[in-house]
Amino acid sequence: MKKLLSLSIPLIISQLVAVALVFTDVWMMSRLSVADLAAGGLGASVYNFVFILAASTVGCVANLIAIAYGQRTARPEYGDQQIRFAVKGGVLLAAILSIALTISFMFMPALLAYAKQPHDVIGLAMEYVDTLKWAMLPTLLMLVLRGLTSTLGNARSIMVMSVATVILNVPVSYLFAFEMGYGLAGLGAGTALAAAVVLLGYGYWVFKQPKYRQYAPWLKLEEYSIRLLKPLLMLGVPIALAAFLEHGLIYGGTLMAGVLSVSALALHQVLLQCLSFTWNINFGFCQAAAILVGRAYGEEDLDAIRRISKHSFVTVTLVSMAICAAFVFWPSIISAIFGLDTELSALLASIIWVVALSFVVDAWQLLAINILRGMKIVMAPTVMTAIGYWICGIPAAWWLMSAFGLGGIWAGIGIGLAVTGILLLVLMVYAMTPKRFNAHLVTA
Repeated sequence: MKKLLSLSIPLIISQLVAVALVFTDVWMMSRLSVADLAAGGLGASVYNFVFILAASTVGCVANLIAIAYGQRTARPEYGDQQIRFAVKGGVLLAAILSIALTISFMFMPALLAYAKQPHDVIGLAMEYVDTLKWAMLPTLLMLVLRGLTSTLGNARSIMVMSVATVILNVPVSYLFAFEMGYGLAGLGAGTALAAAVVLLGYGYWVFKQPKYRQYAPWLKLEEYSIRLLKPLLMLGVPIALAAFLEHGLIYGGTLMAGVLSVSALALHQVLLQCLSFTWNINFGFCQAAAILVGRAYGEEDLDAIRRISKHSFVTVTLVSMAICAAFVFWPSIISAIFGLDTELSALLASIIWVVALSFVVDAWQLLAINILRGMKIVMAPTVMTAIGYWICGIPAAWWLMSAFGLGGIWAGIGIGLAVTGILLLVLMVYAMTPKRFNAHLVTA
């Protein structure tokens, strides 16, 4: 438990700092104009949707590094080689995806027009995206560094790096957007510049450390090969697909809320921020669990994997239940933070318990899928997310919406998360049976 907490707390703080970064960008958009806020939000949604698919693929480098770290116990030279391969593969994949996705943004105006978005809003949104897209490569490369340092015992440096990004991003973006008059384009440029500067600074610090120096991506250039992408893609593509399916459930609920009323849509956005807050806390625990499980998997230590999984399950369940209780008993805090009027506050109070229960089952599915990834099990979890989110969650939300309104939509989202969580937990327990675990080690 001590290892789990010491690794997860810095990761949780870095996740919450990332949320603060998004909040400051939205705040600055609102200070430009209502049109800039709407366009900036649209552009950010487009960019984030594309980025999360890339990040889900590149981010699995942390799982590969953790497994290789565990393999160093029995085979030090082989383990170090696999860590180098994972780092170089991550760098290569980040470069390829950045080039491809940056080019893909050229087609975004036509797609937004096809989606019936206002022409003026599209123009402003693309001003933001056209500068923000340059943050793609440094942010993906940062994921590679983050995977390396968190696995090898420097998770606190990730927290420092996240704080430094916010400290640099806010004044630079403000300078570009307001003092220099570049507006939304300035906000995107500020974010991209901050990401690049922090990457250079953090990369310099990392590879100055003796224990990381041998993994520097510019050493042993002959190791670069297209074959380095295979383990990343085999692990990362199913993870990206699972992320796409989960966002389909969430954004499907957003479209349903828009069908009800403007008030329901507005409150739905507030509830999504509450879910995001809880998700980021649990993600820190789950990411730490995945790293520890990856190490144990590399060492072929099933008892350690079971112990880490049990402690992680208890931790995320208790944390989520505590947050759930706080939201149910004090919904007025949420109303005050977001400045909700009397009507929305009353609606919030009536359905917050349904939403809060979603926090617990969301923690289960998040933990189970991360632990399974730590054992290089990704295909079966992706199938189960499709069943839970799309076959159970979305139809349930649509069916319950007619009778219970926004509460019904969130009940459907909760059902989707619960079905997914239970299926993944069952798969996780099955994967930890000695017979199945040994069979997977042979085929992995």
